[in-house]
Amino acid sequence: MRRQLRGLYQEADLTNEGLRIFTTLDPRAQESLENAIITGLPELEKARKKTTDLEAAGVITSVEGGEVLALVGGREVRFPGFNRALDARRSIGSLAKPFVYLTAFLRPQQFNLHTILQDEAVEVVLPNKTVWAPKNYDKEFHGPMPAYQALAQSYNLPTVALGLAVGEKAVLQTLKAAGYSGDALAVPSLFLGAVDIAPLEVAQMYATLAAGGYLAPLTSIREVQTKEYQQLSRYPIKVKQTLPEGPVYLLNWAMRKVMTLGTGRAAYNAIRPDVALAGKTGTTDDYRDSWFAGFGADRVGVIWVGRDDNKPTGLSGSTGALPIWTQALRGIAVRGLDPVPPGDVEEVLIDPASGLKADEDCTGATSMPFISGYAPVDFAPCAGGTTPVEWFQDLFGR
Repeated sequence: MRRQLRGLYQEADLTNEGLRIFTTLDPRAQESLENAIITGLPELEKARKKTTDLEAAGVITSVEGGEVLALVGGREVRFPGFNRALDARRSIGSLAKPFVYLTAFLRPQQFNLHTILQDEAVEVVLPNKTVWAPKNYDKEFHGPMPAYQALAQSYNLPTVALGLAVGEKAVLQTLKAAGYSGDALAVPSLFLGAVDIAPLEVAQMYATLAAGGYLAPLTSIREVQTKEYQQLSRYPIKVKQTLPEGPVYLLNWAMRKVMTLGTGRAAYNAIRPDVALAGKTGTTDDYRDSWFAGFGADRVGVIWVGRDDNKPTGLSGSTGALPIWTQALRGIAVRGLDPVPPGDVEEVLIDPASGLKADEDCTGATSMPFISGYAPVDFAPCAGGTTPVEWFQDLFGR
């Protein structure tokens, strides 16, 4: 709050005695976040006896208006010293992946949620002539898969392939449009989160996604009055659209799949399955950092778990940060998403096997959003009234 006061008001105004400061902080959200960290860290240490000295940081914000509702800087929640939520800049790992996919969805003529990505070995020769050869966390290959599935399962290799297709500079530009203010280099390792960001700034980036591409600078201050109850004038803060709604809608659809099909599904062990959520796990090399960032209709939450000495914790995003995030968001009764497609998005019934249009005759058909004008127009072989021969003739020409 003190930092933001200095950025929003004239220094001379802040030296007056008797100022009345109204904050955005929510005692209920603060209590829930504190309890989740205070109880969650010992449970993680007990479950993994070799994991000790864990620390954590957390932030909860509103979706509308970018208000900081709760903030915890460490397991000693009353400690007034180093605040990890503000100042611990740690590698974000897979929390960067959604911005790779969002960059791709900005090019609907090339990429959509069902674009097939290859999960195969990738080697990139860097300017210093060294070779960067990332691997999936399980060291396995999983074959070709739709983009949304690659994100839901947080596979590294398909993400790198997609990142190389759209370019490092474009991904960095997307990160900055979401609220990243650092000086990361546009290099391939950016796709897998080799960038250090504090939890509060991560919350800013994910809040932009939760708000459909509208960036509202996070604030902990609503108003400041003099002792005579006069409102101090402040520098204006403007909400601005920095990312287009359609591609963000597609990304958020995929991040809902993270929660139902992928690495975030354990959240529904404690939260009702009818509460639709979107989020992403983050795990860094050697399990040094465990992250989870996600949101419902009204709240955004970010949790980091790690050690101050940067030693491995043995915790992934789903086994470390996610349980704490789940308890914190459950404690404030987060509202489920009820997304309404923006005007430039159309929902199309898709055959998951082929990625083509489906009908009621197609087993497992699912509704999937596309940027208008870029949805499939050909019917899948399973669709009624179209024989496989006719389908191939339509696809490849008679």
